[in-house]
Amino acid sequence: MTAAVRRPYGELDRARVVASLRNLVGRVGVQGVTMRELALELGAAVPSVYYHVPGKRAALDLLAESVLDDIPVPESGTWDVRLIELYCAAREAVLSVPGIAGVLQTSGGGESARRLDKLSRSLLAEAGLTKAAAAASHSVLYTYLLGSISLEETRPVQRGKRQAANRFRAGLDVVIAGIKACLENR
Repeated sequence: MTAAVRRPYGELDRARVVASLRNLVGRVGVQGVTMRELALELGAAVPSVYYHVPGKRAALDLLAESVLDDIPVPESGTWDVRLIELYCAAREAVLSVPGIAGVLQTSGGGESARRLDKLSRSLLAEAGLTKAAAAASHSVLYTYLLGSISLEETRPVQRGKRQAANRFRAGLDVVIAGIKACLENR
């Protein structure tokens, strides 16, 4: 959208800002986001954008939270099946916005991140882990998720998206096997 096309006052809302952020990040990447570029994307004056989003960091945090909102909650299956579904879905959602994994590594992720953290920890508790072991296992899983995505984004895909998804799943299976071994050795 060009600066010549302006939105009427009051037409900006969270959904429009997030959609514009997704479009902008798709074109310029997370690092290329500026408030001026976001304003152009929205067809709004820069001060109007600052009214809704106080700065670039807040804009990227808003985008990260919206990405986490897209992660479906697995409804049925054993704890390990639901945990695998959760992390595979999280991987797909985070990969849908290149560079957002880096934002998630340095921000809290808001209420959406807390919801997913709670879900992950509850599945680990359902497995029979103590609160401390569930917290440690969750940290390993979350680090694996964001780390593998960051590596995938910075290295050229050699064998395609399906191969990358299969590698991620194989690593997830190793982590789950470790959790199960921990449970058996208690």
